[in-house]
Amino acid sequence: MIAPNSMDCGPTLHPARGRWRAILASLALTTLAVIFMNPVDGGWRQVFFVAFYAATYTISIGGLSWLILPRVGRYSRRLKAIPNWTMRISSMIPIAIAGSLVAVAVLATLGFFPWSLYWMRFWSDLRFVIVITIVTGVVMSTYEGMRYQLQYEATQARLSSLESRLQPHFLFNTLNSISALIPENPAAAERMTERLAALLRFSLDSTDRPTVSLGQELKIATDYLEIEKTRFGPRLNYSIDISPDLLRAEVPPFSLQTLVENSVKYGGGEIRVTARNGKGRLVLNVWDSGNGFRKDAAIPSGHGLDNLRSRLAVLWGSGATLEFHREDSGTSVRISMPAGASK
Repeated sequence: MIAPNSMDCGPTLHPARGRWRAILASLALTTLAVIFMNPVDGGWRQVFFVAFYAATYTISIGGLSWLILPRVGRYSRRLKAIPNWTMRISSMIPIAIAGSLVAVAVLATLGFFPWSLYWMRFWSDLRFVIVITIVTGVVMSTYEGMRYQLQYEATQARLSSLESRLQPHFLFNTLNSISALIPENPAAAERMTERLAALLRFSLDSTDRPTVSLGQELKIATDYLEIEKTRFGPRLNYSIDISPDLLRAEVPPFSLQTLVENSVKYGGGEIRVTARNGKGRLVLNVWDSGNGFRKDAAIPSGHGLDNLRSRLAVLWGSGATLEFHREDSGTSVRISMPAGASK
């Protein structure tokens, strides 16, 4: 087996890190507000009091924000700008109120003031807390939205770059097959041209999509195999064993086609294509009767499999793998990725 090479997969989103930044920013703003309401003139003892007071509010409100705001954001970002921000801000107000109720209760329990002053403290602090929560939420939502957009665009650019390297490679190989067949069998060359046209249409349709259904990908891989079988005749045989239940699973465009192209080019004359779904993972496997890569060999940069592995890493990071296995007197190239259904 050849383990996938470690590589730079481009930017990755870290929503938890962004939430921590939001909490720290909220802590700083809350501390300034508490100092404004309670000027520090009692030495280090009061400084500690102010910091703990602010931290209690921040943890109470920040904890609720951690749980609620990401869920609100997943829904609200589908809306237009005004409804989006209306929903976000509207959700911040009850979070501020609920967090304040908890924070004042904690402070009263710890003896910062008697319980008899609970509601007085709650109402006196509430207006400042709501303003701080909304300001912090708006600033951090704007920042995270911009960061997400930049990372998304960078990831899309990397995917497009990798696909642009993959598709000409495939096109040139297919055109060579057609040109070799034209003198011998024009009718077969015409059928190959029709299949190539279908492949090119699929290529154009999938340029703005990071994944396609396995059913679409299987058709492309089958068209490619038929093109090559027309060229090689009885020297090339293939079989496909994929359950119809898996055809809606999502895979990168030209992923299965890349595996079968590799087997046709470097493998033997027998190819078997299978797909399995287990424990939430989709496993695509292409076996051929050839010797394949050596166990310790590295895939050359720019090779179709190297590009495919890069695309898998962009989409799923370490959650997707591309591996080689020697089995049944042949070689298997196997992709394992999170299973999912196309929308």
